[in-house]
Amino acid sequence: MLTWNKIKTPLMFMYSCFFKPLGDHGANLQNRLESFYRDQANIYDASRGSLLRGRKTMLRLCSAQLKEQLAQQTGAKIKPVWIDLGGGTGWNIEQMNEWFPIDQFAKVILVDLTPSLCQVARQRFKEKGWANVTVLCQDAATFQLPDNEHGLEGTIDLVTMSYSLSMMDHFYPVVDRVQSLLSPQGIVGVVDFYVSGRSAAAAEQWSPQHNRQCNWFTRFFWNVWFDFDHINLSPGRRDYLEYRFGTIKTLNRRNHFIIPYAIQIPYYVWLGCSKARQSMMHSPVSDDNVSISSSRSSASDSSLQQGFSPTSFSLQSNPWRLDYDNALPQHTQFRSYIYAFTWEDPRVDLQHMSIGKEDILFVITSAGDNALEYAIQGQPKRIHCVDMNPCQNHLMELKLAGIASLSYHDFWRMFGQGRHSGFPRLLHEILSPHLSPYALQYWVQHTDRFASKFYKTGYSGLALTLIEWWLKMNGLLEDARKMATTSSMEEQKTIWETRVRPAIFSPMIRTAMDNPLFMWNALGVPKNQMKMFLSECTTEEYVANTLDPIAHQSLISGDQYFYYLCLMQHYHPDNCPSYLTQQGFHTLKTSGALGAFRLHTDSILNALQSLDDDYLTRLVVMDHMDWFDEAHCEELEQEVMHMARTLKKGGHVYWRSASRQPWYNTLFQKHGFSRVEGLSVRQTGTMIDRVNMYASFYRAIK
Repeated sequence: MLTWNKIKTPLMFMYSCFFKPLGDHGANLQNRLESFYRDQANIYDASRGSLLRGRKTMLRLCSAQLKEQLAQQTGAKIKPVWIDLGGGTGWNIEQMNEWFPIDQFAKVILVDLTPSLCQVARQRFKEKGWANVTVLCQDAATFQLPDNEHGLEGTIDLVTMSYSLSMMDHFYPVVDRVQSLLSPQGIVGVVDFYVSGRSAAAAEQWSPQHNRQCNWFTRFFWNVWFDFDHINLSPGRRDYLEYRFGTIKTLNRRNHFIIPYAIQIPYYVWLGCSKARQSMMHSPVSDDNVSISSSRSSASDSSLQQGFSPTSFSLQSNPWRLDYDNALPQHTQFRSYIYAFTWEDPRVDLQHMSIGKEDILFVITSAGDNALEYAIQGQPKRIHCVDMNPCQNHLMELKLAGIASLSYHDFWRMFGQGRHSGFPRLLHEILSPHLSPYALQYWVQHTDRFASKFYKTGYSGLALTLIEWWLKMNGLLEDARKMATTSSMEEQKTIWETRVRPAIFSPMIRTAMDNPLFMWNALGVPKNQMKMFLSECTTEEYVANTLDPIAHQSLISGDQYFYYLCLMQHYHPDNCPSYLTQQGFHTLKTSGALGAFRLHTDSILNALQSLDDDYLTRLVVMDHMDWFDEAHCEELEQEVMHMARTLKKGGHVYWRSASRQPWYNTLFQKHGFSRVEGLSVRQTGTMIDRVNMYASFYRAIK
């Protein structure tokens, strides 16, 4: 009996799906469905958990989006109305109760064509005592609302379809019916199997895609396999859905069913809305002097010229992320962010920048720490963050979303401690409405980043891992941690001089530091930048000029969160960037400063070309110009020309360099800047800022 109870459900599932003859029901879809589901109605939920993945994800995303939209509405508390099409046994509605209580809906209507499944649903809701839930055993395309509820047409807040769109013989009228039901602010949520078309071009016209395309075997095999059960995976269904609605969120996933990684069934989770909603949303660039140069090649450019993008970027809760083509080679080369933390000292920047509320900044995104510092201290009108690596902007989006929606406690656990076991829950249930589709897809695929040590992720995390490994190998781990936590400058200097420094400048390390491959892969120092400082000193001298003043003049445990993080792999509440302090977090959350951010996923040159003349007041390009080869600097010269064009008279450009006298300084003088000045040039034994990694800090004034 025990054995039978264990195998009963899978055996009944396999019999119903693979062996039971369906018979010839002609065009009667209801009879065919009833024949298929009658014998498995009572075991349907128990047998579908592993096969129908993504249902909870879809419901959680819908719940989060619905809560966010209701919170933005003023006036009396509104109870939404939800219709679940093809809702079957009512599993979706029971699950939704965990994230959006059913008694907080004014009405929930389940529509399904299969009598046996509807009977299970009615019994389920009766046991729950949900009087506001109605079950209609009707066709999804033609169902009639109860007599007293015809006024609901065009007012529905949420419509969901969970593995049902692919089972509907006539899907065009179903999608059209959903459009007629949905309110202008309503949400459509869909999860289903799919296969892609041979080309992604048509789909990407309507919705930003990532990981959507399937290989030829997947496209043909699953299409044929599911067709035996009258499940249609042709891409036209999803394409039509995305054509009729605007895309808010989209995830493309793989279900490793039965045998992990051996049988991968593509499925997608998609949230959409009425296209009428676009006219009510903000334009991502309408309040900026932003134009699109004819030299830009992105498919979104023409739509941006018209004032708003027809893709999902114009439908987000926040206008931070600007549209970009994720399929371009310059973006697909990046699989992760390089920098999990920013390695430039914003305090020195702010001493010279004098940011005010009318300033418009152009900065490199990196990990976003410095841009957030500028927003806290100066609260400028606009901050354009630019990075070619989409993942750096995914990280910046996550920080902005976290500040906007999380408590300080949760935000500190994520980015202060660098670990939060509840990150997957926060991502789906709180953060998701504030993330663009690309960023959401990225973080859904990388929820493990906060499971252990966040700051050991990304390529900068490799450097921290190497530091930790090297300290362990030399028996210096405890010494390094004591150096990072001691309150005594004398003790810090003693540990440095007697223990750590001799190991750093050992013959093996000196040899490694003279190798350009090691410097790039381990420390992120590009060949051209290394060439610049080698023209002035040796690698050993450069490293000594960097680290010796830190150990002798700057207490790591006091006001040195850069090196504290390197040694401890997390921050301390009293030793961290301003955005991680309670005061900084509160300022960003309540002052409106977050609205200043615009994230460009593009090259610096392209981003500058998209801006109008005399628009910017401050540019901060970090050490970006060090990466260019002096012998082939045409692109850099173009950048400087556009810096001059886009800057207002009296505007500033700031940069750091590994060289005391960077070769490209003359480009600013050549292209119309009135003055180039060294704000700080490092000498032996001196510090130019708390990091002291660069040999100079410069400013050009237009």
